[in-house]
Amino acid sequence: MVSNNSIVPLLKSIENREKVLVAFINTTPYTVEILWINFEGQAVKYAVLDSHKACGINTYVTHPWIFMEKETGDRFMVEGKDVYMPRSVCSTQNMLMDSRSQRVNVFITLPIYTLRDIAMRVIKRHLRYDKHAFTLDIPKALQYELALLLPRKGDPQAP
Repeated sequence: MVSNNSIVPLLKSIENREKVLVAFINTTPYTVEILWINFEGQAVKYAVLDSHKACGINTYVTHPWIFMEKETGDRFMVEGKDVYMPRSVCSTQNMLMDSRSQRVNVFITLPIYTLRDIAMRVIKRHLRYDKHAFTLDIPKALQYELALLLPRKGDPQAP
C-alpha cells in the first residue's frame, strides 16, 4: 500500500524474465543518449549513439527506454512514441528483424515539431546569452520560455 505522501513514478521498469534483443538505430543527424528507465522510475544513461549508427542491447519486456538529443535534451521518437517499451518477440512479427542476431530493429527518429517550436529554437540559436531573451519585443511569457529553453547559455560575467 502506498502512503499519501509518497510519489510513485508512472514510468518504470517492472520485473520480467522475457528477454528481447534490440538494435537501436539512430536515423537522425544528432548524437542520441539512450536511457533505460529503472525500477525506481529514474532515467539511467545506457549508451550514447552517434548519428546513423546502431547499438545492440539485451533488454526485457516491460523495461521502458527513452532517447534524448545529447546537447539539448530534446526527446526523440520510436514507432511514433517518445517511450519505447519492448514487446514480446512473438508480437514483433511486423517489425524488421536482423537475421544474424535475431535482434528487433528499433529506429530512432526525429519528432515532428510545431512551427512555433521551430521558431523558438531558431531564435534561441541567435541569442548569445539567455538573458538576451528579455530584450526581445515579444510577450513576457515567450521571453521566459525562450530564456529557459535548452541548451542554456549562461553569462560568463555572472557570479
